[in-house]
Amino acid sequence: MNRHAPMAFWHRFLSVRWLIPILLVIAATSFGLFTLKSDVAQGDHQTEQQAVAEMTLQMTYLQGTLERLLRIGELAAVHEEVAALGSNSALQQGLLIDDEHAVMASIRLAQIGHPVREAWTELTRPHHLQRMQHARQRMAGSVQVSEDGQQVVGYYPVTLHSGQRGDKVGLLVLQQDLTSNKLARRVAAERWAARSCVVMGSLAALMGLVVHVVLGRRIQRLVSTAHRLAQGELHARAGLRGVDEVGLLGRAFDDMAEQMDRSNQQLQESQERIRSLLDSTAEAIFGLDLEGHCTFCNRAALRLSGHEHAEALLGRSLHAIIHPDSPEDAGDCRVCAAFREEDAMHGDDELIRRSQGGDVPVEYWSHPVSRGGERVGSVVTFVDIGERKRAESTRRRMEEGFRTLIDHSPDAIFLHRAGTLLFANRAAATLLGHASPESLRGLPVSELVLPGEEGALTVTSHAGVPREARFRHLEGRQAVGEVMTVSLVFEGLPTIASITRDITERRSVQERMLATERMVSLGTLAAGVAHEINNPLAYMLSNLHFVDTEVRALCPSVEVMSGEQGREIQQALREAIDGGNRVRDIVRDLKTFSRGGDDKRSSVDIHTVLDSCANMARSEIRHRARLVKNYGTVPPVYANDSRLGQLFLNLLVNAAQAIPHGNATQNEIRVTTTMSAGQVLVEIQDTGVGIPPENLTRLFDPFFTTKPVGVGTGLGLSICHGIVTAQGGRISVESHPNQGSVFRVLLPAIEQPMEGFAHAQPERVAS
Repeated sequence: MNRHAPMAFWHRFLSVRWLIPILLVIAATSFGLFTLKSDVAQGDHQTEQQAVAEMTLQMTYLQGTLERLLRIGELAAVHEEVAALGSNSALQQGLLIDDEHAVMASIRLAQIGHPVREAWTELTRPHHLQRMQHARQRMAGSVQVSEDGQQVVGYYPVTLHSGQRGDKVGLLVLQQDLTSNKLARRVAAERWAARSCVVMGSLAALMGLVVHVVLGRRIQRLVSTAHRLAQGELHARAGLRGVDEVGLLGRAFDDMAEQMDRSNQQLQESQERIRSLLDSTAEAIFGLDLEGHCTFCNRAALRLSGHEHAEALLGRSLHAIIHPDSPEDAGDCRVCAAFREEDAMHGDDELIRRSQGGDVPVEYWSHPVSRGGERVGSVVTFVDIGERKRAESTRRRMEEGFRTLIDHSPDAIFLHRAGTLLFANRAAATLLGHASPESLRGLPVSELVLPGEEGALTVTSHAGVPREARFRHLEGRQAVGEVMTVSLVFEGLPTIASITRDITERRSVQERMLATERMVSLGTLAAGVAHEINNPLAYMLSNLHFVDTEVRALCPSVEVMSGEQGREIQQALREAIDGGNRVRDIVRDLKTFSRGGDDKRSSVDIHTVLDSCANMARSEIRHRARLVKNYGTVPPVYANDSRLGQLFLNLLVNAAQAIPHGNATQNEIRVTTTMSAGQVLVEIQDTGVGIPPENLTRLFDPFFTTKPVGVGTGLGLSICHGIVTAQGGRISVESHPNQGSVFRVLLPAIEQPMEGFAHAQPERVAS
């Protein structure tokens, strides 16, 4: 009994009838203390403000009075005005200091005439000196409360004397004590706070009495009813009457009990509905405790495991249910490992053994169940995925078949999404010069084609019409493709598929055919022009020869013709005849070059063809280099003279274009003919800029050119290669940057006796 007495005593004070009065007393005391502190602080602040205002008014008056007395020389009146301030008992100091820091007037007569440091040592402190200096400089007074709040100090400048050299300024300094005023206000605040505490304490005692008498037994009845409800007597009611707060609380309490009773009934009905829902769902659901034993299972769980009644599963471990033939400590049950985890788990790689035999592939989810922040078990859900597994197997086989079909497709296939390549087949890798499709995956679509042609891969084709695009080959050349772009679903997301057919070779053949047609047209035009020029050229040369003969005959008999003027006329005639012969040679060479037909081959003098080509290329060569001919003793070749003219003219023009303008005397193009292994070797060597090593292997590819845009098409050397191959010969090139290039053409020679060969010609330079 004695041990529980202190606890009962404190519990009494924790009850409502005692707690409310105690809280009121504490609140009253706290309110009184807070009010006291607030009033004291407010009183101190008001005292300081009032003192500052009074001193400001007083010093402003004194400033004007003292300046007026000093102007009229009434120094004694100044002493009286300052000394009169001593009647204020709260005023601790009052000084008038001149410009030399000496006391002119004071409330204490003994201080007059002494330096400030002797009369009032405190004024020598830095903060006083700073404020006095500030007042002198600004000629404006200031009144401030000290940092400890016990004094108010004023500094006002006073003009002592006005003269031509400037004003002499003194300083009026007053210091007033605030301690007595603040103490009086504090005593008044403490008295008011004490009276407030007494009043609040009386109210608290009265309130405690009312609570004790009016609320005690009624609250006890509420407590008893609450205990009965807690024990399961949901029909218990407090039955309190009255319109006061306790009566309202009692009725609210009874309403709450009624609602709890109805909620309990609804809960039972809800549990029945939940049970029905769980039994009707297609997913097998198991409820497990912390040891993994089954505490709940729905009908789908019974069907999945092959049982008829829940009693066959309840209390058994989940491992024994789904793997009845495996020991529980085998450690290979992933579902059992999942429900022991603290987080939700998911898997689709488990098998459940039916009681009748046979395994069922399932997908499972394991979720922990917590109560009050502590885990109490788990819920594991199974779904039969046998049909899905079979469908996935069928889909995988179809995908593998389609992938094999796509990989072996002759057309390049690109799959891309959001501008990034996802898939490419082998033909796509071949089109772009890659060793395998894997090196293409992840590349931006913009890197597959030339700039500005991405639309062929990214925009869906309309009406099934393909579009052409130029692709970037890994070796730097271009590949042309016909692209058909469609939209489809790949890996569950919208994807763009671009099916591309490589038409590079077809375009090359077409370009060669066009070039050939242009050359044929040019040859036909040249032949026609040559024929039209020959007729007027013939009678023009005939007339020139006639005039030349007649002039020569007239020279001995006509005095004018034998002089300087006659010689000029003869020189002009000879130059005109030379020009006509030059035109005749050019027309003859042009007819040889433009000769059409069926590419019939015959015995051709290689030197004649080279001379004709040199004549035709003369205008291109003469401003760039000297043309040097180094002809050896070579037999005729078996070829088509027109095609050889096209070949060597192209090589000579290329050699000239490889040499910059303006330095013809320092550069040369050398044409050499020799025999090599029974074949005629023609070398065309220049001193031009040369060809980079990386371009040598591609030099004879169609459309490849190193010339600026508009200068070359990239077909010239490709056509040359085709001409040489068609004539049964070979063409090769040797070049070094900044050292020039050498093109070598080997042509089949006609077997003849050596005396039938053309004699070697000495090296000669063509202008």
